[in-house]
Amino acid sequence: MIYGHREPLLGIGMVEYILGLDGGATRTRCILVTLEGEIRAVGVSGPSNYHNVGVDGAKDALLKAAREACEGNNVVSNDCLLACAGLAGLDCGYDVKLLNDSLGTMPIARRILIVHDSLIALYGATGGKSGVIVNGGTGSMAAGMDKAGRTVRVGGWGSIVGDEGSAYDIGRRAITAALWSFDGRGPKTVLEEKIKKRFDLASMDDVIHEVYVEKMSVTEMASLAPLVTDGAKEGDKISQGILRIAGEELGRHAVAVIEKLGMQSDSYPVALVGGVLNAGEFVLQPMRDMIVKVAERAFLVKPRFNATIGAALVALRNIGRELDDDLLSSIEESAKRLSL
Repeated sequence: MIYGHREPLLGIGMVEYILGLDGGATRTRCILVTLEGEIRAVGVSGPSNYHNVGVDGAKDALLKAAREACEGNNVVSNDCLLACAGLAGLDCGYDVKLLNDSLGTMPIARRILIVHDSLIALYGATGGKSGVIVNGGTGSMAAGMDKAGRTVRVGGWGSIVGDEGSAYDIGRRAITAALWSFDGRGPKTVLEEKIKKRFDLASMDDVIHEVYVEKMSVTEMASLAPLVTDGAKEGDKISQGILRIAGEELGRHAVAVIEKLGMQSDSYPVALVGGVLNAGEFVLQPMRDMIVKVAERAFLVKPRFNATIGAALVALRNIGRELDDDLLSSIEESAKRLSL
């Protein structure tokens, strides 16, 4: 069992571990990692964003994922020096206090470190090095770390007051553009027919029922983003314009991070994650144009590792382990073996 403690056997050195947990709105994943960077096991459970499932639901998901990762290796809580949990929904001081008070004593390790999920995404993307990560998923945010280890994050303020450049933002703009096309207030766009087909509407104005009566969710709105990408590939200028705006907004996120950290003259990766980036150069070029105006030596890359591995890297650094090439190579090799 992961609960409880086990005394070390006399004369036998006990292997010590850390846990890296990534708790999101749809899934929680945990990895068990040795101090040399070998990933031994993976545990998966349901959502742990407490805004959606409550504090008890978040705790249950984290415990289940940690238990699954540990039990197959006969690991108990005092074998794990530290568990780092990067959580969605950790957005303000109230969230930080509530989750630390509620989750900080979970019986999965000697010590629990609870951080914003942007930090583990950043560490995963850059391997714990200086750089920036931009997330254009259902929502949007960016984070960065300079050479001194200072970190900042921007955005991530939700669909009502933020999430510019996100799939939700693209979907909302698509509906607006289609309604303008229907009204004659704006240029005709293929989005009108694509949205009608998507919701099986007799007329474009019936989308209002979907939005206001059926209470179209953020996820449903975000699911329209691929229609915009399709329209852009077909040469629709309105679709291309929506994606250009998204790229500029994501670039603006990155620029804010760069300027807050004073990284304008440095060379570092800007890693990109999220489904919006599937639009390719329709989004990437305007984003790149925004970034190079303030940081000519920054360059766009794909993330090196995922956020779950990022949580493990945060934990390893927190206990004083240097994130050197040997450790990162060990993590990379074992991640490939486990298809992470």
